[in-house]
Amino acid sequence: THLVVVVLNDVLLMDAIPNSRPYPWPFPDPNNERYFDAFEHTAFILIDMQLDFCGKNGYVSKMGYDVSLTRKPIENVERVLQKCRENGVLVLHTREGHRKSLRDLPENKRWRSARAGAEIGKDGPLGKILTREANGWNLIEELKPLETEDVIDKPGKGSFMGTDLDLILRLNKIRRIIFGGITTDVCVHTTMREANDLGYECLLLEDGTGATDEGNHASAIKMVHMQNGVFGATAKCEDVCAFLDANRFDGAENRDAIIPNAKPFPFTIRAKKTAIVMVDWQLDFTSPKGFGAALGNDCEVLREEALPNAVKILEAGREAKCAIVHTLEAHKADLSDCPPSKIRRCDKIGQTMDAKMGRILVRNEPGNSIEPLVAPIEGELIVHKPGKGAFYDTNLEFQLKRRGIETLIFTGVTTEVCVQTSMREANDRGFECIVADDATESYFPEFKKAALEMISSQNGIVGWRCLTQDVVHALKKKM
Repeated sequence: THLVVVVLNDVLLMDAIPNSRPYPWPFPDPNNERYFDAFEHTAFILIDMQLDFCGKNGYVSKMGYDVSLTRKPIENVERVLQKCRENGVLVLHTREGHRKSLRDLPENKRWRSARAGAEIGKDGPLGKILTREANGWNLIEELKPLETEDVIDKPGKGSFMGTDLDLILRLNKIRRIIFGGITTDVCVHTTMREANDLGYECLLLEDGTGATDEGNHASAIKMVHMQNGVFGATAKCEDVCAFLDANRFDGAENRDAIIPNAKPFPFTIRAKKTAIVMVDWQLDFTSPKGFGAALGNDCEVLREEALPNAVKILEAGREAKCAIVHTLEAHKADLSDCPPSKIRRCDKIGQTMDAKMGRILVRNEPGNSIEPLVAPIEGELIVHKPGKGAFYDTNLEFQLKRRGIETLIFTGVTTEVCVQTSMREANDRGFECIVADDATESYFPEFKKAALEMISSQNGIVGWRCLTQDVVHALKKKM
């Protein structure tokens, strides 16, 4: 048994599927430094859950096999499918079948099926066997695809040969695939092997797949484990669901509240569609030993009023079960994501000015930790951003939109730089934004005042403004 976690700001975050075998899945891809990317770059492919393979009087049944074995994974797969849909994981379905003309049916495949007593293309109880548009070719009702989910029609056992599956995966930037479906030893394994050779990181659902023979099913799983995961890894459906649940960052009730005193006019909070965005409450900016102080700024200004009010909004957001997002301006250790122009204007980035604070604006350094009073807890999204805006070069937009988030409540520092930039980016992406005047701060009072006026000017050209008490009241109000 194993569980891999990432320790960040003293918060434990699940980074791999618990109990996956023979290694913690997914492997530590250097291009995927945050576990939340798993949702964006992962696909769930459900293989051949067709009436011909797990329905009464279908192809498998006609060959004399017990379809209870191929139906066995249905309930487990349903649960994984639902979790994937809830979390915005790309879902694809495959379906084996041949054209009505049978021009895509190899002669040896036809001959073998005839010897098994279920010749492909001939009439059967569910229409022409393994032939497109016949009843038996259809996917079962329990796992029926949504209109937004693509179905890959394949003539062979593998899902890549003769299809556009690889094109779809690469265009959608998929790097990891979770496999469920039937049969484990034939179509699932063939597809997994193809995917592995194409460079995808693969996971097979041990109890979300099935075969016509229990021994073949067990052997197929064991084959994956050989040579430290020669084809990838395997896991139980409950562990995959636990991973998906642990990495969610919302769960609010579906209710609305109005902030009547918002500027320039009343603002509506839709709790289930709202995220609290805590911008850059990091020690680099707030600590008297941090980066901001080293530049001659009075960091206590950020802590006097804005930080306590940010705590109030955060606590109210957690109580309302809103999505919570924490951002940190942070660069990779090698500064490869820090533009030369930024370093020229501030050559202290990456340098150590105080040993206890570590390297300035570098990920996971002590100074890059979030203020303890507003530290993230499990299930809250942490976004490392290399720029001033929270959307530049991050997957924040994807994470918000996959959860249906429409409204963003901002707190953070500094008002005129990272807070305002993030609000402007969010506004251009269609989000409704509001900032609490007294839960954001600047080293320069005149800049804060100007920034806030810019936000709400011209009938809310960037967004709305209010006070902390307005947000807290709205979030706690029972509708």
